[in-house]
Amino acid sequence: MSISQEPAQARITGFWSTIAREYEAHGGNVPARGSAEYGAWVDAVRELLPPAPADVLDIATGTGFVALIAAGLGHRVTGIDLSPAMLREAEAEARRRDLAVSFALSDAVEPDFPAESFDAIINRHFIWTLREPLQAFRRWLRLLRPGGRVVAIDGFWFAQPSEDGAADEGPNLFDQHYTPETRAALPAMQLSTVEPVAALLAEAGFASVTVGDLAAVHAVAEDPPSTRPWYVLVAQRA
Repeated sequence: MSISQEPAQARITGFWSTIAREYEAHGGNVPARGSAEYGAWVDAVRELLPPAPADVLDIATGTGFVALIAAGLGHRVTGIDLSPAMLREAEAEARRRDLAVSFALSDAVEPDFPAESFDAIINRHFIWTLREPLQAFRRWLRLLRPGGRVVAIDGFWFAQPSEDGAADEGPNLFDQHYTPETRAALPAMQLSTVEPVAALLAEAGFASVTVGDLAAVHAVAEDPPSTRPWYVLVAQRA
């Protein structure tokens, strides 16, 4: 079990643990099953992951949105997070849906798994709040089998004040956890372009990095968290 002792990470984990029970009910976070947006997410995840069945690691799984989609598509899925409260929500939803997903408490920067354990690593709405991304990307590369891929889905939530989606949970609560010191530890939080993240993936040693977006998902989203579509980075191991 790998648990970060970083003060910034402790504040981040505290925020997500506080809002875990209400996270899925908040507009823009998780679309309702059966909605057009949910179907579009399923289609996107199917296209972005290798053919099933594959061993997939969902990093910063939260309430398990992507992990459960991947499991429903026939993948063998592990989801990790540093918030026990989020993991409890994910485990409960997996039981309700009768899906086999292994959830574990582990740090995204140093996931506690042997080398070459996975065919794909995926994360959603996470890069912006990832500390030490270069170190994390290098570790993720080691966890992939040859030909494996990292799929990172995120957006530019904080590049402009109007895009501060997480602050909708209550500016005082958010700012109490995402202090200036915390924000300073998160290199991607204030980005407005995807190129710096792509460059870090290349520096970490991935053989190829492609940039795309989820415009098709954004087009049917009822309450998108940004006016811009989610971006997608796919980084391939040789």
